[in-house]
Amino acid sequence: MTDWTTGICEANGINVHYVRTGGDKPPVVLLHGLMLNGACWTHLARALEKDYDVIMPDMLEATDTLAPQTTMATAMTILPPMS
Repeated sequence: MTDWTTGICEANGINVHYVRTGGDKPPVVLLHGLMLNGACWTHLARALEKDYDVIMPDMLEATDTLAPQTTMATAMTILPPMS
């Protein structure tokens, strides 16, 4: 994990905290379930980082991912509809 980076990506007024392995490799995004954060994928990310740039975002209301004055239910209305 020595070369991994962490940061905040702002999208639609939501600050999404993430950890990524980096490198010029195909990206893979690992999403966690409720009551966890992106760090729950650390073991798998270590196995994949040789071949992929693994991106592990924290979902809303997990650690540093914040939506000002927004709850999980109202934030879901920000997302585009699935087709």
